[in-house]
Amino acid sequence: MTLKLLLAFDGSTSANRAAELLAGHAGADDKIEVLVLGVDPRTAAAGSAAVEPAAARLAESGIAVRRQVRVGPAAPAILAEARRQKPAAIVMGTRGEGALHGFALGSVALRVVHRARLPVFLVKAQDRLPAAFGRRLRVLLATDGSKPAMRAAQRLVAWRPWLGELEVHLLWVQPPLSYLQTVLPPHDDVIEQWNTKEGGRATRAAVVLFRSERIPTHVHLSVGDAALEVRSLAEETKAELVALGTRGLGAAHHALVGSVALKAAVACPVPVLLVP
Repeated sequence: MTLKLLLAFDGSTSANRAAELLAGHAGADDKIEVLVLGVDPRTAAAGSAAVEPAAARLAESGIAVRRQVRVGPAAPAILAEARRQKPAAIVMGTRGEGALHGFALGSVALRVVHRARLPVFLVKAQDRLPAAFGRRLRVLLATDGSKPAMRAAQRLVAWRPWLGELEVHLLWVQPPLSYLQTVLPPHDDVIEQWNTKEGGRATRAAVVLFRSERIPTHVHLSVGDAALEVRSLAEETKAELVALGTRGLGAAHHALVGSVALKAAVACPVPVLLVP
Protein backbone atom coordinates (compact mmCIF):
# COMPACT_ATOMS: atom_id res chain seq x y z
CA MET A 1 0.00 0.00 0.00
CA THR A 2 1.35 3.41 -1.01
CA LEU A 3 1.32 6.13 1.64
CA LYS A 4 0.47 9.62 0.40
CA LEU A 5 2.33 12.52 1.99
CA LEU A 6 1.95 16.27 1.53
CA LEU A 7 5.25 18.16 1.55
CA ALA A 8 4.67 21.88 2.14
CA PHE A 9 7.59 23.59 0.41
CA ASP A 10 8.59 27.25 0.34
CA GLY A 11 12.23 26.99 -0.72
CA SER A 12 13.58 27.73 2.77
CA THR A 13 16.49 25.87 4.34
CA SER A 14 14.18 24.00 6.69
CA ALA A 15 11.82 23.06 3.84
CA ASN A 16 14.78 21.70 1.88
CA ARG A 17 15.73 19.68 4.95
CA ALA A 18 12.21 18.24 5.04
CA ALA A 19 12.53 17.33 1.37
CA GLU A 20 15.85 15.63 2.12
CA LEU A 21 14.17 13.56 4.82
CA LEU A 22 11.79 12.11 2.23
CA ALA A 23 14.37 11.91 -0.55
CA GLY A 24 16.51 9.80 1.79
CA HIS A 25 13.79 7.18 2.15
CA ALA A 26 15.58 3.86 1.73
CA GLY A 27 12.54 1.60 1.59
CA ALA A 28 10.79 0.32 -1.51
CA ASP A 29 10.03 3.07 -4.04
CA ASP A 30 6.32 2.24 -4.09
CA LYS A 31 5.87 2.81 -0.34
CA ILE A 32 5.36 6.58 -0.55
CA GLU A 33 3.96 9.15 -2.94
CA VAL A 34 4.64 12.83 -2.28
CA LEU A 35 2.55 15.83 -3.26
CA VAL A 36 4.88 18.84 -3.23
CA LEU A 37 2.79 21.89 -2.43
CA GLY A 38 4.10 25.34 -3.17
CA VAL A 39 2.28 28.35 -1.73
CA ASP A 40 3.02 31.92 -2.74
CA PRO A 41 1.09 34.96 -1.54
CA ARG A 42 1.43 36.69 -4.92
CA THR A 43 1.58 34.48 -8.04
CA ALA A 44 1.28 30.85 -9.08
CA ALA A 45 4.43 31.23 -11.18
CA ALA A 46 6.51 32.03 -8.11
CA GLY A 47 5.07 29.05 -6.24
CA SER A 48 5.73 26.76 -9.17
CA ALA A 49 9.35 27.88 -9.39
CA ALA A 50 9.78 27.27 -5.67
CA VAL A 51 8.58 23.66 -5.69
CA GLU A 52 10.51 22.49 -8.74
CA PRO A 53 13.88 21.78 -7.03
CA ALA A 54 12.23 19.71 -4.31
CA ALA A 55 10.07 17.81 -6.79
CA ALA A 56 13.08 17.09 -8.97
CA ARG A 57 15.12 15.90 -5.96
CA LEU A 58 12.38 13.50 -4.88
CA ALA A 59 11.84 12.16 -8.40
CA GLU A 60 15.58 11.64 -8.75
CA SER A 61 15.52 9.44 -5.66
CA GLY A 62 12.81 7.24 -7.20
CA ILE A 63 9.81 8.59 -5.29
CA ALA A 64 6.51 9.19 -7.09
CA VAL A 65 5.91 12.96 -7.09
CA ARG A 66 3.03 15.27 -7.87
CA ARG A 67 3.13 19.06 -7.86
CA GLN A 68 0.53 21.55 -6.73
CA VAL A 69 0.65 25.34 -6.39
CA ARG A 70 -1.69 27.61 -4.44
CA VAL A 71 -1.79 31.38 -4.14
CA GLY A 72 -2.53 32.96 -0.77
CA PRO A 73 -1.52 32.78 2.89
CA ALA A 74 0.55 29.66 3.56
CA ALA A 75 -1.13 28.01 6.55
CA PRO A 76 -4.74 28.16 5.25
CA ALA A 77 -3.58 26.93 1.84
CA ILE A 78 -1.72 23.96 3.35
CA LEU A 79 -4.70 23.01 5.51
CA ALA A 80 -7.14 23.36 2.60
CA GLU A 81 -4.98 21.20 0.35
CA ALA A 82 -4.71 18.59 3.08
CA ARG A 83 -8.51 18.47 3.27
CA ARG A 84 -8.74 18.06 -0.50
CA GLN A 85 -5.96 15.53 -0.97
CA LYS A 86 -6.40 13.57 2.30
CA PRO A 87 -2.73 12.62 2.73
CA ALA A 88 -1.62 10.36 5.57
CA ALA A 89 0.56 13.17 6.96
CA ILE A 90 1.90 16.66 6.32
CA VAL A 91 5.66 17.10 6.16
CA MET A 92 7.06 20.60 6.55
CA GLY A 93 10.04 22.59 7.69
CA THR A 94 9.95 25.09 10.50
CA ARG A 95 12.30 28.06 10.63
CA GLY A 96 11.90 28.84 14.31
CA GLU A 97 10.03 32.13 14.19
CA GLY A 98 7.58 33.04 16.92
CA ALA A 99 8.38 32.62 20.62
CA LEU A 100 6.56 30.22 22.89
CA HIS A 101 7.62 30.16 26.56
CA GLY A 102 11.28 30.50 25.61
CA PHE A 103 11.01 28.13 22.65
CA ALA A 104 10.45 29.15 19.04
CA LEU A 105 8.30 27.48 16.41
CA GLY A 106 7.68 28.87 12.95
CA SER A 107 4.39 30.73 12.76
CA VAL A 108 3.13 28.79 9.71
CA ALA A 109 4.06 25.48 11.29
CA LEU A 110 2.37 26.50 14.52
CA ARG A 111 -0.89 27.33 12.72
CA VAL A 112 -0.82 24.10 10.72
CA VAL A 113 -0.13 21.92 13.76
CA HIS A 114 -2.90 23.64 15.70
CA ARG A 115 -5.56 23.03 13.09
CA ALA A 116 -4.50 19.91 11.20
CA ARG A 117 -6.49 16.78 11.89
CA LEU A 118 -3.73 14.51 10.71
CA PRO A 119 -0.13 13.84 11.76
CA VAL A 120 2.50 16.47 11.01
CA PHE A 121 6.23 15.89 10.62
CA LEU A 122 8.21 18.99 11.58
CA VAL A 123 11.79 19.28 10.34
CA LYS A 124 14.26 22.01 11.31
CA ALA A 125 17.21 23.15 9.24
CA GLN A 126 19.71 21.74 11.75
CA ASP A 127 17.97 18.40 12.34
CA ARG A 128 19.95 15.17 12.14
CA LEU A 129 18.18 12.93 9.61
CA PRO A 130 17.73 9.15 9.93
CA ALA A 131 20.53 7.01 8.52
CA ALA A 132 18.29 4.34 6.96
CA PHE A 133 14.81 5.84 6.87
CA GLY A 134 12.46 3.28 5.38
CA ARG A 135 14.54 0.29 6.47
CA ARG A 136 15.00 0.91 10.18
CA LEU A 137 14.22 3.74 12.54
CA ARG A 138 14.96 4.45 16.20
CA VAL A 139 12.02 6.34 17.69
CA LEU A 140 11.55 8.12 21.00
CA LEU A 141 7.87 8.20 21.95
CA ALA A 142 7.01 10.48 24.84
CA THR A 143 3.87 9.29 26.60
CA ASP A 144 1.70 10.53 29.45
CA GLY A 145 -0.68 7.58 29.28
CA SER A 146 -3.30 9.65 27.45
CA LYS A 147 -5.33 8.64 24.41
CA PRO A 148 -3.36 10.96 22.10
CA ALA A 149 -0.10 9.34 23.19
CA MET A 150 -1.58 5.92 22.51
CA ARG A 151 -2.73 7.06 19.08
CA ALA A 152 0.86 8.07 18.35
CA ALA A 153 2.00 4.57 19.33
CA GLN A 154 -0.65 3.00 17.11
CA ARG A 155 0.35 5.24 14.21
CA LEU A 156 3.97 4.12 14.47
CA VAL A 157 2.91 0.48 14.34
CA ALA A 158 0.61 1.05 11.37
CA TRP A 159 3.33 2.92 9.48
CA ARG A 160 6.05 0.29 9.87
CA PRO A 161 5.83 -0.71 6.18
CA TRP A 162 7.21 2.70 5.18
CA LEU A 163 9.04 3.83 8.32
CA GLY A 164 11.06 0.62 8.50
CA GLU A 165 11.74 -1.79 11.34
CA LEU A 166 11.33 0.11 14.57
CA GLU A 167 13.21 0.31 17.83
CA VAL A 168 11.15 2.31 20.33
CA HIS A 169 12.24 4.17 23.45
CA LEU A 170 9.22 5.05 25.61
CA LEU A 171 9.61 8.04 27.91
CA TRP A 172 7.37 9.03 30.80
CA VAL A 173 8.27 12.20 32.69
CA GLN A 174 7.09 13.01 36.22
CA PRO A 175 7.02 16.71 37.14
CA PRO A 176 9.33 17.46 40.07
CA LEU A 177 7.85 17.86 43.52
CA SER A 178 6.99 21.38 44.59
CA TYR A 179 8.75 23.00 47.52
CA LEU A 180 5.75 22.44 49.80
CA GLN A 181 5.56 18.78 48.83
CA THR A 182 9.16 18.32 49.84
CA VAL A 183 8.80 19.97 53.26
CA LEU A 184 5.35 18.81 54.35
CA PRO A 185 4.82 15.40 55.94
CA PRO A 186 4.53 12.71 53.27
CA HIS A 187 1.13 11.71 51.98
CA ASP A 188 0.16 8.69 49.95
CA ASP A 189 -0.24 10.73 46.76
CA VAL A 190 3.25 12.24 47.17
CA ILE A 191 4.81 8.86 47.82
CA GLU A 192 3.00 7.50 44.78
CA GLN A 193 4.38 10.34 42.70
CA TRP A 194 7.94 9.33 43.44
CA ASN A 195 7.71 5.62 42.81
CA THR A 196 7.44 3.80 39.51
CA LYS A 197 3.80 2.76 39.71
CA GLU A 198 2.44 5.81 37.92
CA GLY A 199 5.05 5.54 35.20
CA GLY A 200 4.28 1.87 34.79
CA ARG A 201 0.60 2.60 34.36
CA ALA A 202 1.26 5.38 31.86
CA THR A 203 3.47 3.24 29.63
CA ARG A 204 1.79 -0.16 30.00
CA ALA A 205 -0.60 -0.04 27.04
CA ALA A 206 2.10 1.15 24.63
CA VAL A 207 4.53 -1.48 25.90
CA VAL A 208 1.94 -4.21 25.36
CA LEU A 209 1.22 -2.94 21.85
CA PHE A 210 4.85 -2.73 20.75
CA ARG A 211 5.86 -6.04 22.25
CA SER A 212 2.84 -7.78 20.73
CA GLU A 213 4.22 -6.58 17.39
CA ARG A 214 7.72 -7.79 18.34
CA ILE A 215 9.10 -4.28 18.25
CA PRO A 216 12.13 -3.82 20.55
CA THR A 217 10.95 -1.51 23.32
CA HIS A 218 12.80 0.27 26.12
CA VAL A 219 11.05 2.14 28.93
CA HIS A 220 12.54 5.25 30.54
CA LEU A 221 11.06 6.97 33.60
CA SER A 222 12.31 10.44 34.41
CA VAL A 223 11.65 13.53 36.55
CA GLY A 224 11.89 17.14 35.38
CA ASP A 225 10.76 19.48 32.62
CA ALA A 226 9.10 17.19 30.07
CA ALA A 227 10.34 18.90 26.89
CA LEU A 228 13.91 19.08 28.15
CA GLU A 229 13.81 15.45 29.28
CA VAL A 230 12.59 14.47 25.80
CA ARG A 231 15.50 16.35 24.22
CA SER A 232 18.01 14.84 26.63
CA LEU A 233 16.86 11.27 26.02
CA ALA A 234 16.69 11.82 22.27
CA GLU A 235 20.36 12.73 22.35
CA GLU A 236 21.28 9.93 24.76
CA THR A 237 19.54 7.19 22.78
CA LYS A 238 20.50 8.64 19.37
CA ALA A 239 16.83 8.70 18.44
CA GLU A 240 16.12 9.46 14.78
CA LEU A 241 12.51 10.55 15.25
CA VAL A 242 10.59 11.90 18.24
CA ALA A 243 6.85 11.18 18.35
CA LEU A 244 4.25 12.80 20.59
CA GLY A 245 0.48 12.94 20.89
CA THR A 246 -0.87 16.48 20.72
CA ARG A 247 -4.22 16.60 22.49
CA GLY A 248 -3.27 15.27 25.89
CA LEU A 249 -2.06 16.93 29.06
CA GLY A 250 -0.44 20.34 29.04
CA ALA A 251 -2.79 22.09 26.62
CA ALA A 252 -3.80 24.96 28.91
CA HIS A 253 -2.27 27.59 26.62
CA HIS A 254 -3.14 25.86 23.35
CA ALA A 255 -6.54 24.27 23.01
CA LEU A 256 -5.39 21.64 20.53
CA VAL A 257 -1.66 21.26 21.02
CA GLY A 258 0.01 20.72 24.36
CA SER A 259 2.85 23.08 25.16
CA VAL A 260 5.13 20.11 25.90
CA ALA A 261 4.72 18.87 22.34
CA LEU A 262 5.50 22.30 20.91
CA LYS A 263 8.56 22.79 23.10
CA ALA A 264 9.85 19.34 22.25
CA ALA A 265 9.33 19.98 18.54
CA VAL A 266 11.76 22.88 18.78
CA ALA A 267 14.20 21.50 21.32
CA CYS A 268 14.86 18.06 19.83
CA PRO A 269 17.78 17.60 17.42
CA VAL A 270 15.80 15.34 15.05
CA PRO A 271 12.50 15.46 13.13
CA VAL A 272 9.38 15.37 15.28
CA LEU A 273 6.09 13.65 14.52
CA LEU A 274 3.03 15.23 16.17
CA VAL A 275 -0.05 12.99 16.14
CA PRO A 276 -3.50 14.43 16.97
